[in-house]
Amino acid sequence: MLYGRDAEIEQIDRLLAEARDGRSGVLVLRGVAGIGKSALLDHAAREASAMGMRTLRGVGIESETELVFAALHLLLRSGLDRLDRLPAPQADALRGAFGLAPSSSADRFLIGLGALTLLSELAGDGPLLCLVDDAQWLDRSSADALVFAARRLEAEGVALILAVRDGSHGFRPSGLPETRLGGLGPEAAAALLGEAAGTLAPHVRDRILAESDGNPLALIELPAALTLDQRAGHVAPLAYHLGPLPLTGRMQEAFQTQIHALPEPAQTLLLVAAAESTGDLAVILGAAQRMGVAPDAVEPGERAGLIRVDEGLAFRHPLIRAAAYQGAPFTRRLAAHRALAAAIGETGDARAWHLAAACTGPDEGVAVELEHAAEQARRRSGHAATAAAYRRAAQLTPDPRHRVRRLISAAEAAMDAGQLLQSRALADRAARLTDDPRERARLAGVRAAVEFEQGSPRVAHGILTAAAAPIADADPTMAASMLLEAVRDAWFAGAPELARQAVDRVNGLALPSGHPLHPVISGMTGLAALLAGDAARGLVRIHAALADARRFPPAGPGERLIIASMAFMVGDDETSMDLAARLVDDCRAQAMIGRLPHALQNLASSQLYLGRFRDAQASAAEAVRIAEDTGQHHRVDHLQGVLAWLAAVSGDDLTCEQLTRRVRAHATDHGNVSSLAWAVWAEGLLALGQGRTQAAWDLLEAGITGAVRHQLTPTLFVPDLVEAAVRCEQAERARAPLARFEEWATATRQPWARAVALRCRALTAVGEEETESRYAEAISLHLNGGRPFEEARTRLLFGEWLRRGRRKADARIHLRQALETFERAGAGPWATRARAELRATGEAVSDVRATGPAGLLTPQELQIVRLAARGATNRDIGAQLFLSPRTVGYHLHKAFPKLGVASRTQLGQFDLGDRDC
Repeated sequence: MLYGRDAEIEQIDRLLAEARDGRSGVLVLRGVAGIGKSALLDHAAREASAMGMRTLRGVGIESETELVFAALHLLLRSGLDRLDRLPAPQADALRGAFGLAPSSSADRFLIGLGALTLLSELAGDGPLLCLVDDAQWLDRSSADALVFAARRLEAEGVALILAVRDGSHGFRPSGLPETRLGGLGPEAAAALLGEAAGTLAPHVRDRILAESDGNPLALIELPAALTLDQRAGHVAPLAYHLGPLPLTGRMQEAFQTQIHALPEPAQTLLLVAAAESTGDLAVILGAAQRMGVAPDAVEPGERAGLIRVDEGLAFRHPLIRAAAYQGAPFTRRLAAHRALAAAIGETGDARAWHLAAACTGPDEGVAVELEHAAEQARRRSGHAATAAAYRRAAQLTPDPRHRVRRLISAAEAAMDAGQLLQSRALADRAARLTDDPRERARLAGVRAAVEFEQGSPRVAHGILTAAAAPIADADPTMAASMLLEAVRDAWFAGAPELARQAVDRVNGLALPSGHPLHPVISGMTGLAALLAGDAARGLVRIHAALADARRFPPAGPGERLIIASMAFMVGDDETSMDLAARLVDDCRAQAMIGRLPHALQNLASSQLYLGRFRDAQASAAEAVRIAEDTGQHHRVDHLQGVLAWLAAVSGDDLTCEQLTRRVRAHATDHGNVSSLAWAVWAEGLLALGQGRTQAAWDLLEAGITGAVRHQLTPTLFVPDLVEAAVRCEQAERARAPLARFEEWATATRQPWARAVALRCRALTAVGEEETESRYAEAISLHLNGGRPFEEARTRLLFGEWLRRGRRKADARIHLRQALETFERAGAGPWATRARAELRATGEAVSDVRATGPAGLLTPQELQIVRLAARGATNRDIGAQLFLSPRTVGYHLHKAFPKLGVASRTQLGQFDLGDRDC
């Protein structure tokens, strides 16, 4: 019976009932040691068994935190016979991660996707319960994969419950539902103590209740450690009467009292089991025999209720394991690790770690074994385990040169694992030990990457440029890559002078003719000029870079991302989207999940400009989820800025304001003006769409003269500023910004850009003849395609002008087309404005929004339905969109009634066109 946990039991039972009905759910139970987390997991297991649910159980073990994917393997091992039913890349990734096949370099989040699909596959037989105890001790690779899967559970019929000890720093899964357990109330605590302890002297009973503070394990174990005299109150109960010692320490002392009462061989066997951690009975008994202990030494611990033995050996509570290990003398702990290393054999990560645990000083042989374990972990995408193994190997390395090399590898692996603070600390340690320019350059790359994500892009620029100088002659390719990264940092910082310095230096390097970095250098040189306000010169270089890239397409994903961004800089949205879409497809197919948020960001921006607002929202939202999982904080800022812009167009002021507030807070603190510029634009566009023209002018004018002024984004929002200025009768103040936009529009060579410039000139024209001719020329250029939302705005403004001139018939032509575009795009405020203008011409206009089939669906449903209409299976769609196949089926089931169909074969009849506008 569980005392005092009615609310938590109700929450768990509801989670199980929802899983039985096909809905997935996640719950994190958090609390101090002994507070009852494991008991609630046991309750969930009993209830699930009564309901006929399958249960998978896993546990984090402190000594396994450096063993890559150890905990995930423990959780999923009974379902590995289903791997053949997963998409091949996911199945291969899981096999490699679990050591069932040769290791590959799969992205660690592909392993998370594989875990999600495997759970969905197992839930196909019926609802599934997954329980993970002591999640604070999950190895980092398992934790990343499990959280990645947990955030995407939706309609599989999977219930996942994780228990996490308070005060731990290793596992803090943001975005998952969490319940914090407190101590039992006085009545429940007294009832539990009475059941567990039987008769106690009243003052002893009261003291235990006070000491335990409602902790269930303390209520059970503290009295169990008392002698008969102590229970009767004749002797002070020293086992727990220890003043300020934390409750966990008092309970551990109580467990140590029970362990020390066992025969010496039984204590040794418990020590070996505590050090071994996996519960492998053969390894434990083999190591114990090497320490002179026979197998029957298991029995006293079993009889005392400290351990359970069935298929393996398990401690009844993690604090018993801690007591068995920490209560043993230091030399005995070393001996236990040596015995375990011998029992394991000649290979394996665990052997290397046991040998390391037995070391009391430098040992190159053990360091080599740990380095081998690190490389094995790297091939299995266990970057955190790689970092830990290299870090410990460096500690054991006697030769300073090898120690530096291993510290650098540890720092780089920690960076890949998202352990940014640890990565910087390791890099700083290594930097103090080496003067080698190449090694210091590698370390600078780590420190700059950390600084970019958590600090300032401006500081990151300085780190890179300083480290590139000493290697410029010896390794110009490495120096060029670092300097190009510095240009990127200067762009995010909005610092034209810093960009120019880096570009001058990279152009001065002795790179041979035909070097693959030349197109990128040309493009980044143009970017620096654009940042400095010289659009004409900058875009010439960017056009040249794009032409080179068409002749000699870059192979690397980084270079391809840069080229796609270059196309955006010159307003070539079709090329940018084509490049971004192909890179997104390749990232999905090759499981480059770390690169995917940037590729999706480029795709979302291109889709936005081409009027595919629903697709842009789906791409950006997916990218945010992955960027948050992978720790790409600046990327999250930028993407939320894009989503804020989309919310502004639709008139969703609450979402827009929430997003821009987040972006402003983080981007301002970290000097990320590139993302901040999107927030400014979104706020100004929202105000303009709602008719708050003075607010729009104030916001946009502050943007174009403030911190974000050097970015391209302020150039792009000049047309909004011009419209706001004209409506506020401040047209004269918009002339200088308009000249900036016109220079850029001319240099882009894009008809749509020139059309928007002409629209602005029409707004600021003083005579009717000039106004009409500029609007007419703008409409003519818009017919060449590009940015349909801008065309609709041009037609709206022209229609308004014609209507005011009493040319109602002419006005209706443009206003109808504008309204149709705004309605398809879901641009509510703009559609309202167009509708009002049409009514003012005398035309009857319905308030019912015209929409096609695509408008009936959410962005995610539209993504799924389009793929299904092309013949993709649920499994194929899930692999592409990082969803489980059952969740894909759930969304199709929701979409079919909206479209009035009964099966996917009928989807081909609909126009699910790519454009909203």
